[in-house]
Amino acid sequence: MIQKLLIAGMLSGFLISLAAFGYARLFAEPTIELSISMEQDADAHGTHPHEETISRNVQRNAGLFTGIASFSVALGGLLAILVAFTHGRIGVGTRASVWLVTAASYASVVVLPQLKYPASPPGVGAAETIGSRTELFFIAVLVSIASVILSIWVTLQLGRYLSFSKSALVGTVVFIGLASLAHLALPTVDEVPDAFPRELLQEFRLHAWILQVIIWGGLGVVFAEMAKYLVDNSDLDNHAVRYISPNA
Repeated sequence: MIQKLLIAGMLSGFLISLAAFGYARLFAEPTIELSISMEQDADAHGTHPHEETISRNVQRNAGLFTGIASFSVALGGLLAILVAFTHGRIGVGTRASVWLVTAASYASVVVLPQLKYPASPPGVGAAETIGSRTELFFIAVLVSIASVILSIWVTLQLGRYLSFSKSALVGTVVFIGLASLAHLALPTVDEVPDAFPRELLQEFRLHAWILQVIIWGGLGVVFAEMAKYLVDNSDLDNHAVRYISPNA
């Protein structure tokens, strides 16, 4: 059953990647193209010319689809593993289990890190700080994931004594508190040039958010239906733990 869930999750990811690629190609790519042209203009007027290793035509077509499809398929597989582990342990049905896992993952991997370090188009940020900015972003992701895991643990522990709704509320408060502390503790990075159009920056970030919503939200919907079908036609409900651990 775990293998079937894994395949369903990866298949869901591939299907969603088609819609995500369509959106990115139609709406996000024009903002990237404009940002790149501005960066190239700046290079031509004083810094070093930028030579493309891969042509823009390949980047915005085959490269874009490969990147989105690879990410979506891998994400679908990861969500399938998490759903298999949590199913039957949190007191909700299959669809709700998928939605909760997807929402918690989305909040920890996308929402919180990007609230602190939002996505930026080409030409924004100094080249010499790419390493440090990337490191800070991954630290934010790890801290956010740790906050989610701890809040889930608190919810499960309190679930022994309280209703699911009450224990989930306490877990949510714990998560918000930890995430807020992390947000305040991590250093702020703002390297947007004064000359860079704010409208273009906001448009790029809006499309980045929408693209993530399409991928994560689409996966939550499509995979939830596939998972429910698999569970309804198997004995996963009664033997969920057995599939995860032979000693359970």
